[in-house]
Amino acid sequence: MEEGKPSITAIGAAMVRAAHLLWDAPPKIFEDTLALQLSGCESEPDLRAQFGRLDAQIAPRVGPDFSKTLRRHFGVSIVARSRYLEDEVEQAVKRGVSQYVILGAGLDSFAYRRTDLAKVVRVFEVDHPATQAWKRDRLHDLGIELPPNLSLVPVDFEKQSLINGLRQSGYQTDAPALFSWLGVIPYLTADAIFDTLRTVAALAPGTEIIFEYSVPREMCDEEGQKHFDVMTAAVAGHGEPHRSFFEPDKLAEKVRELGFAEVSDFGPDDMQARYFAGRTDGLRPAAFGHYMRARVGA
Repeated sequence: MEEGKPSITAIGAAMVRAAHLLWDAPPKIFEDTLALQLSGCESEPDLRAQFGRLDAQIAPRVGPDFSKTLRRHFGVSIVARSRYLEDEVEQAVKRGVSQYVILGAGLDSFAYRRTDLAKVVRVFEVDHPATQAWKRDRLHDLGIELPPNLSLVPVDFEKQSLINGLRQSGYQTDAPALFSWLGVIPYLTADAIFDTLRTVAALAPGTEIIFEYSVPREMCDEEGQKHFDVMTAAVAGHGEPHRSFFEPDKLAEKVRELGFAEVSDFGPDDMQARYFAGRTDGLRPAAFGHYMRARVGA
């Protein structure tokens, strides 16, 4: 993470969400109409040029056509996870949940697109101060105002208290919330991961967290291992190495030990069945990406 700049993975995620909307065949898995602008690209040709520059930078380490691999195998997972969480937010709102916390929000556009939910849900974007500062500037340049139901919460997960930052931003600790934590855990130490989960486990009954994690390389098939190697080499080359991998059963046991009452896993096969069934273009989620859901009991 460079001071004054967003995470390279945050920019990359916005770029592949934009690419999916522009270039992948319908039906779209997820339509992020602000992704192109938030990524820092000014136009579709600019996005193509950015992918070209990415290829040129990374090809010596991971081989040619990296951006194509990125979009088809990792980008698809990124758009699918965004759709999955947005669907879950809608269900949570129907249950009466009025707080949505996005941990490691990056260049997420939920609060700026879903103005239809502004009166019923308070959104908290939690992220590294450098990413948030860049995002604020980008939104200002685009003429996009911060919606009244949004709070930006600058937190470095390795150094600062999550709950203190949330409280200072108006989070109600006595009311349930939905937390999402996508595209962050692989880059953190185990201590930082479980400290954050322990914090959430101590919140109000009914609070839920859905978090993304990666399984170890050996749990993937041959093709999945190749994609795993490309992705880990690429992010490590940009100074953001993957640090943590988990086996689903062992992770679920550990999460229960932290105090969560209900824990379930949502893997690539589940994602494939829910969002990719019937597609003929070969798009499918990455084999190493899993999502765990944990609920705080009474």
